[in-house]
Amino acid sequence: MKVCLMALVAGWMTTVACAESLLKPNDRIIFVGDSITAQAVGSSQGYYHQFTNELHKVYPSYDNEVIGLGFSGNTLFDWKDTLEVKSRTQSVPANTGGFDVQTAFAKHGDIVFILLGMNDILRPTMRDDEAVLQTWKAKYRELVRAIRERVTPREIVLCEITPLTEDPLSPKNRVRDRMTQLTSELAKEEGCRTAATAASVFDVVARCRKLKQDFHVVPDTVHPQQPLGHTAIIRAMAAALQDDKLVQALEARIAAKVAELTPAKPCVTCWFKPQPGCPADGPEQVYRLTCFWNDGAEAKAPRVPTFSLELPKGWSVAEAPVTRTEATFTVRGIPELLQTPVSIVAKAGEESYRQTVQVPAPWRVVCGPDNGRAWGGRAGYQPTNSVPFMEAELVAGKHFLEPFKDGNMTYAWQVNTPCVDYTAGDDPNSVVPYSLCFGSQNDVLYAVRWVYSAKDRPVQLQLTHRTFSATLGFEVWMNGALVMTADLNRSGKNKVAGPAALKQGWNCLLVRNDHLQWQRQFACALLPVEGDKLDDLRYSLVPR
Repeated sequence: MKVCLMALVAGWMTTVACAESLLKPNDRIIFVGDSITAQAVGSSQGYYHQFTNELHKVYPSYDNEVIGLGFSGNTLFDWKDTLEVKSRTQSVPANTGGFDVQTAFAKHGDIVFILLGMNDILRPTMRDDEAVLQTWKAKYRELVRAIRERVTPREIVLCEITPLTEDPLSPKNRVRDRMTQLTSELAKEEGCRTAATAASVFDVVARCRKLKQDFHVVPDTVHPQQPLGHTAIIRAMAAALQDDKLVQALEARIAAKVAELTPAKPCVTCWFKPQPGCPADGPEQVYRLTCFWNDGAEAKAPRVPTFSLELPKGWSVAEAPVTRTEATFTVRGIPELLQTPVSIVAKAGEESYRQTVQVPAPWRVVCGPDNGRAWGGRAGYQPTNSVPFMEAELVAGKHFLEPFKDGNMTYAWQVNTPCVDYTAGDDPNSVVPYSLCFGSQNDVLYAVRWVYSAKDRPVQLQLTHRTFSATLGFEVWMNGALVMTADLNRSGKNKVAGPAALKQGWNCLLVRNDHLQWQRQFACALLPVEGDKLDDLRYSLVPR
């Protein structure tokens, strides 16, 4: 991934300079999109304004009209079947900027950019199914042809869907990659161009993580942050127009923002990368730690350090110490603590620099079937209305080691390890289903971990979520006894707490999560009461 991104940026900076810009002095330019485009217009740091500002700087004599049509929450299907059709006979105002689809499409436009698909994956109207993906491509073709008929553009540019999570290997991004392939095919078939907007954002993520290991370019896993994420988007759009002046100006903006992250003093950063959704085969886990050396802005001469790791007892690393400015280590161990420290040591000359990574305790998770009947319409979350077939055995403490089978469907146990690439980062109590499965609109999952306590004690059980748009329902059992039923939603209810108790020895903490729609993430934490510190707790991924 890193090599491909570096090559892509190099390509922007060299091959683009050899081509004539497709942008003309009086072009009328239209951006078609969802909430990312709405934010691009609504914020002064959005890609719409970055584009218009750079356009005026680079080409002060140009007189371009630039229109941004952003509609939050709308899918490609919404655009074709509702917004575009409705705009043929009536006004359809965009979310921001005072623009209107009917007005925008009423006369000739020279260049049209289409940045859609995020909500198709997120809602999802999509499935990880080739027939459904082909239906999406067919609908995209309809939209392209409808816009071409009404606007008669010289160029239509189909943009890659930007990352959904910052992990290229997540199930959401793997499906997004397939949609990118279909978009590229469609562009060739329909005589359109493509913009590598996703690759551009991923490039910026990689560059920033080397300097600040908890930096987010897509902080809510959906919307690229401003200005940096939006600069990455418009850089790719400018590259699609083969405009070397705009690309260089935008790359300079990115380089300046990245440089601001450079620390003054020498330091080490690390990108902790668990394998997303790996099978729950045993207690030992395998992680990748990619380490980066920063000499610091005040360095007089560059140094190349020797990287090594300091590991907890019983843990191992596959690689020997390596002398390089970047190094990747493969680490194995059993994470028994809520957070297990692994230290990276970079020795440069006579000085050593350390960075400690806290490896979170994982959850054992099974992603189950659709369970929409648990949502009782106006009555809200009613889990007893629909009890998944695996629940009785799980509550009874059974079937934690084997997959569940239901007809032709098999539901296997997976390991969920939080990390910086997902919502809530490395919160050790977090469950992030986007790292496990593509998901559907009404699916259920069960997450379980075993917790050792040295004594009987009361605890506080707390459920939270950190998404901007989710409707989530929960039931929680401790040692087979139901201790909490709750729902959290996007209207502001993002935390609930209640009493529970741990017995001396091993305890089974089981969480059922029903997902109604949109985003998905939650955390289930055990908090101390009565001055307790809970510092003797240990965790297990396998039944105890």
